[in-house]
Amino acid sequence: MNQGPLARAALTVPAKLYELGVRTRIALYESGYLDSVGLGNPVISVGNLTVGGTGKTPFVAFLARYLRDEGQEVAILSRGYHRSSKGLVEVSDTNAVLATAREAGDEPFLLARSCQGVRVVVNNDRAAAGRWVERERSASVFLLDDGFQHLGLKRDLNLVLLDAGDLVGLGGMIPFGRLREPLTSLRRADGIVVTRADEVFDQAESTRLMARHSRERIPVFYAYHDLTRLRRLDGVDETTSPVGFSRRKVAVASGIGRPQRFISDLEHFGMNVVYRRAFADHHRYSREDFSAVLKGALGAGAEAMMITEKDAINIPLEVQRTSTLPLYAAEIEFRCQEEVALKSLVLRAASPRLATSR
Repeated sequence: MNQGPLARAALTVPAKLYELGVRTRIALYESGYLDSVGLGNPVISVGNLTVGGTGKTPFVAFLARYLRDEGQEVAILSRGYHRSSKGLVEVSDTNAVLATAREAGDEPFLLARSCQGVRVVVNNDRAAAGRWVERERSASVFLLDDGFQHLGLKRDLNLVLLDAGDLVGLGGMIPFGRLREPLTSLRRADGIVVTRADEVFDQAESTRLMARHSRERIPVFYAYHDLTRLRRLDGVDETTSPVGFSRRKVAVASGIGRPQRFISDLEHFGMNVVYRRAFADHHRYSREDFSAVLKGALGAGAEAMMITEKDAINIPLEVQRTSTLPLYAAEIEFRCQEEVALKSLVLRAASPRLATSR
């Protein structure tokens, strides 16, 4: 993150205190001074080391659907960031979505909607959420969403996502870089998933960096996110291929962690982005917000507006239907070059027999 000399000087002490706090907390768990709670069934954690998007939600959905199809009873445990509710909320059972996006948080709601047959529960204390599921409901395996820093819950498989474009030149910990915790924390990981590996990056240097900070012979998987289709939202029941918008003028509105990544995905299909508006991550759009975006898009000559699925959750349906431009949500799927090996690793961790023998 770029700051001027005065800003950096003012942030130096708070940054050092933050880093000290993070390192101390990790050391307390590693030394056993603070205890991690275990659950009765296997826990698979998905998380990252950096702030901003690395594609955790599509990856969690990929794992949930795979384990479900393998006969597992899957429960996703999430914090439910930026939700209006407090305490534990069952977002979905195995039959229906039970909470709104505001009550659940946008990402847990998206997971609940896209993973039929999977239970989603949110709570700040995810160990308590897991115990509640085992006591009041049922699950054979838990997926811990955004769980790398959630050290209070033991896990049987610890997967960390790293964006290929971030691996070289990450900088330091926030606020001077994008790291939530030191790179040495990679030694806690049982597997590394490098996302956006379809883009140009320094693979040799990235491999050396991961080897230097992680455990020996840790499996590394190279993955990417595929924009599979566009779903129309403005009152028209229609889906279309993104290829159909090649060389056409489009507008982009987004309230996500890395808006430029979404724009790059659209430009990959030849779309001409003539207007863009980025809001803060998890932004909930008002009618005034959307009207301002529409005005800018129409003024730039856009033929359609593209948003993410997370934005579609955060724009009220009645506002979507008032769009004077065709409005499309981009649907993203997780893809992995080493998919067979990744699935094998995950399925072994999800086996109760193997988990209890570890």
